[in-house]
Amino acid sequence: MIIFDLDGTLWDTLEATYKGANFICAKMKIDPVNKEKIVTGMGLSFSDIAKHYMPRLDKEIREQIMEQIFVKTREIILEKGAKVYNGVKDIIIELSKSYKLGIVTNNNDEYVKAFLKVANLEEYFNCFIGTASYNMTKGEAIKKLLDENNVTKGIYVGDTKKDMIETEKANAIFIHANYGFDHNFVTKYSINDIKELPELINKIYSL
Repeated sequence: MIIFDLDGTLWDTLEATYKGANFICAKMKIDPVNKEKIVTGMGLSFSDIAKHYMPRLDKEIREQIMEQIFVKTREIILEKGAKVYNGVKDIIIELSKSYKLGIVTNNNDEYVKAFLKVANLEEYFNCFIGTASYNMTKGEAIKKLLDENNVTKGIYVGDTKKDMIETEKANAIFIHANYGFDHNFVTKYSINDIKELPELINKIYSL
């Protein structure tokens, strides 16, 4: 089974997130969130992203605002689209012929549905978890999908060091999408383009 991260792995929603976050920040009359903060927040849990964006606010208030940011960002994506990485659709279709496919993201389930709709990939994924919808860690979510699908040798494809750490907690194999947002760490397996993924996965499963 192959499980994917979303942001920085299958698509780039930096612009939509930036617009969504600052629409809500302006509405709530709080400090804006710059793009650097959004990028460095990639891979964090829902609670940690909220703290990263709004460190001076109380936990309950910032998480309520973060929920609004998620909703607004999804609205922008569904209205204006987002940058699905070149080659993603072809590679997902190819992999779906041989493997079960899943998605685990720190955003919520509705965000995953927005991706599937924008990318026109609903029929190719067997399952997904948006951890913010269930107060789970990525590691817990990855393990849950692998257990539910009776998989003993699963792969998670993500772009951040946090993704790697959570994958290891789930006893899965990590592949670093080195074209994403986080480049400053070393892993056993990595790709510089999504098109390299099928060959690497076939190699891993042949070991």
